[in-house]
Order: sequence, then structure tokens, then C-alpha cells
Amino acid sequence: MTTATLKATKVFSYLRPEEIDSLSNYASTEQYKAGAIVYRKGQPAARAYVLLEGEVILRAPTPAGHGIVIEQAGPGTMIGASVLLGETYMVTAQCVTDCKIMSLGKAALEQIMEANPQMGLIIEKYLAEHYYQRSLDLMHMLEGLIRGEPSEELKRGGPLPIV
Repeated sequence: MTTATLKATKVFSYLRPEEIDSLSNYASTEQYKAGAIVYRKGQPAARAYVLLEGEVILRAPTPAGHGIVIEQAGPGTMIGASVLLGETYMVTAQCVTDCKIMSLGKAALEQIMEANPQMGLIIEKYLAEHYYQRSLDLMHMLEGLIRGEPSEELKRGGPLPIV
């Protein structure tokens, strides 16, 4: 995996080339086919993932066996951040298209962040901004549903369809 590839991702865009090189020593890259599950809600959070190519939906499973799509993630997005935030994944991640995904194990990611607090701060800032924006988007959509005015995203089949 090249430094340029990782530098182009959102989560690592603020890191210096030598920091990216350090990260890539601990990372592995996997190919997933469309429809493949990367991880499931409730599964122990063991790895964080960065989409290099393709699209993944993150969905919260419902008791009926479907799922509400929380986000459709594209290249450069980190998914599976539960590895830093909790013991299990909070959503299910499923490939919409064929994907190339880099992953970092929990222990390696924590070790990297402890050894380089500045890098850890950058990653945590990215995650905070990402989750804040996701919560705002969901709040606006829910407010619209409560008022009986679904958001434009829902009218178009946007971020919260049930699959």
C-alpha cells in the first residue's frame, strides 16, 4: 500500500508521510465482493477499516431482520471506529460494490496512537467530526419524520432506507 494512497484518504490526510508509512506497516488490505459483510452489529470490534475503493452501507439491524441505513460510505472513509470506542461494532457494514479495504487491528491502532499522540489526536478529531455530522444528519431526518415532513434524502431513498 502506498503512502500516496493512504494520504488521499480523509482520515489520514493530515498525517505526514513518515506517519503514514508507520501506519501501513501494521495494516493489511483485503478485497470484498459486492454484498459481502465486513462486520456485523454486536460482533467483537477487533479492527478499524478504511475504504480505499468501493462503497459500503452501514446499517442498524431491526428486529424484523432488515436494517436502517445510517450511512453510505465511500473511498477514504474510516468505518469500524467502534474498535476505539467500545467492545462491539454498533452497526453492520456491507459492501454495495466490490471494495478494497485496508484494516488495522485494535492493538496495533492503540499502540500507534499511544506512541504518537499527535497522530492519535488527528484520528480522534476525524472521528469526532464524522460522528457529530452523522448525529446531526440523523437528528434532522428524525425531526422531519416527527413533523410529518420527511427530508429530501428520505424522499429520494437517501441515507435512511430500510433494506
